[in-house]
Amino acid sequence: MTTKLKSKEYVTFARRFVKETVDTMGIEELKDFAITALHEDIQDVYDDLGQRGAFDDMLGWDEDTFFTVAEDFELELEGVE
Repeated sequence: MTTKLKSKEYVTFARRFVKETVDTMGIEELKDFAITALHEDIQDVYDDLGQRGAFDDMLGWDEDTFFTVAEDFELELEGVE
Protein backbone atom coordinates (compact mmCIF):
# COMPACT_ATOMS: atom_id res chain seq x y z
CA MET A 1 0.00 0.00 0.00
CA THR A 2 1.26 3.51 -0.81
CA THR A 3 0.68 6.84 0.93
CA LYS A 4 1.58 9.04 -2.04
CA LEU A 5 1.01 8.81 -5.79
CA LYS A 6 3.20 9.92 -8.64
CA SER A 7 2.03 13.19 -10.18
CA LYS A 8 0.44 11.55 -13.24
CA GLU A 9 -1.29 8.93 -11.08
CA TYR A 10 -2.62 11.65 -8.78
CA VAL A 11 -4.18 13.48 -11.74
CA THR A 12 -5.83 10.24 -12.91
CA PHE A 13 -7.03 9.51 -9.37
CA ALA A 14 -8.42 13.03 -8.86
CA ARG A 15 -10.23 13.06 -12.21
CA ARG A 16 -11.78 9.65 -11.53
CA PHE A 17 -12.82 10.74 -8.03
CA VAL A 18 -14.50 13.88 -9.39
CA LYS A 19 -16.27 12.00 -12.19
CA GLU A 20 -17.56 9.24 -9.92
CA THR A 21 -18.62 11.74 -7.25
CA VAL A 22 -20.54 13.87 -9.75
CA ASP A 23 -22.15 10.74 -11.24
CA THR A 24 -23.75 10.06 -7.83
CA MET A 25 -25.12 13.58 -7.34
CA GLY A 26 -28.70 14.62 -8.10
CA ILE A 27 -29.62 17.73 -10.10
CA GLU A 28 -30.34 19.93 -7.06
CA GLU A 29 -27.12 18.85 -5.37
CA LEU A 30 -25.18 19.66 -8.55
CA LYS A 31 -26.86 23.07 -8.81
CA ASP A 32 -26.06 23.85 -5.16
CA PHE A 33 -22.47 22.74 -5.70
CA ALA A 34 -22.11 24.89 -8.83
CA ILE A 35 -23.61 27.93 -7.08
CA THR A 36 -21.22 27.56 -4.14
CA ALA A 37 -18.20 26.99 -6.40
CA LEU A 38 -19.07 30.01 -8.55
CA HIS A 39 -19.53 32.22 -5.46
CA GLU A 40 -16.15 31.09 -4.13
CA ASP A 41 -14.46 31.66 -7.51
CA ILE A 42 -15.86 35.18 -7.81
CA GLN A 43 -14.94 35.95 -4.18
CA ASP A 44 -11.36 34.81 -4.79
CA VAL A 45 -11.13 37.12 -7.81
CA TYR A 46 -12.65 39.96 -5.76
CA ASP A 47 -10.10 39.37 -3.00
CA ASP A 48 -7.24 39.50 -5.53
CA LEU A 49 -8.45 42.12 -8.03
CA GLY A 50 -11.35 43.99 -6.43
CA GLN A 51 -14.83 44.68 -7.79
CA ARG A 52 -13.75 45.32 -11.36
CA GLY A 53 -11.86 42.04 -11.49
CA ALA A 54 -14.90 40.22 -10.09
CA PHE A 55 -17.17 41.94 -12.63
CA ASP A 56 -14.82 40.95 -15.46
CA ASP A 57 -14.89 37.35 -14.19
CA MET A 58 -18.70 37.43 -14.12
CA LEU A 59 -18.73 38.77 -17.67
CA GLY A 60 -16.54 35.87 -18.69
CA TRP A 61 -18.96 33.38 -17.18
CA ASP A 62 -22.17 34.80 -18.66
CA GLU A 63 -22.24 38.20 -20.30
CA ASP A 64 -26.01 38.25 -20.91
CA THR A 65 -26.85 37.49 -17.28
CA PHE A 66 -24.28 40.03 -16.08
CA PHE A 67 -25.90 42.82 -18.09
CA THR A 68 -29.40 41.80 -16.97
CA VAL A 69 -28.41 41.91 -13.30
CA ALA A 70 -26.33 45.09 -13.81
CA GLU A 71 -29.43 46.89 -15.12
CA ASP A 72 -31.22 46.20 -11.83
CA PHE A 73 -28.34 47.94 -10.03
CA GLU A 74 -27.95 50.71 -12.63
CA LEU A 75 -24.35 49.53 -13.03
CA GLU A 76 -22.24 50.53 -16.03
CA LEU A 77 -18.60 49.52 -16.50
CA GLU A 78 -16.16 51.72 -18.34
CA GLY A 79 -15.01 50.16 -21.60
CA VAL A 80 -17.76 47.52 -21.62
CA GLU A 81 -20.85 47.70 -23.75
